Amino acid sequence: MQVRESLRSILSARAPRRLPAVSTTAAAVLVPLFERDGQAHVWLMRRPTSMRSHAGQVAFPGGKLEATDASLRATALRETQEELGIQSERVDVLGALDDTRTITGFTISPWVGWLASDIDVVPNPNEVARAFAVPLRVFLAPPRGAPPLRGWTIDGELVWGATAAIVRALVAIVRELGT
Repeated sequence: MQVRESLRSILSARAPRRLPAVSTTAAAVLVPLFERDGQAHVWLMRRPTSMRSHAGQVAFPGGKLEATDASLRATALRETQEELGIQSERVDVLGALDDTRTITGFTISPWVGWLASDIDVVPNPNEVARAFAVPLRVFLAPPRGAPPLRGWTIDGELVWGATAAIVRALVAIVRELGT
């Protein structure tokens, strides 16, 4: 798909802004994209209300940097496998977006990955209440609402906060593509 290679080209040509994780916890997420019906889609998930942090929120797969992770990219891939059952070798990592700080004390390094459209997503019920795919074009519309709940409501789910900030960063790059 043209979007895939265009994103790879743009992301590989830029140096993502990395923020020091001073007084915050280093974390990483994967923005998992795939093609369906000729359009780019993104996987999102809602966290269970039983989670210690970010309970009930819509997010990308991801989490804290663990001592066993070789890098933040490895963190994003490990968490994607743990949460959505997608093995790291099935993810074509296209590049990184700029870091995002959260009001809850995390510095998130987002990675953009491309998945085969026939990949099976198997949510881990301990970490994912619901996984759902959204056409990327939905996020070309301006976010709505008042801060901090400014974002997009999709199929009854509110995409806001750090997830919305990461989506906005990706959409800015997609707009550069002119697709």
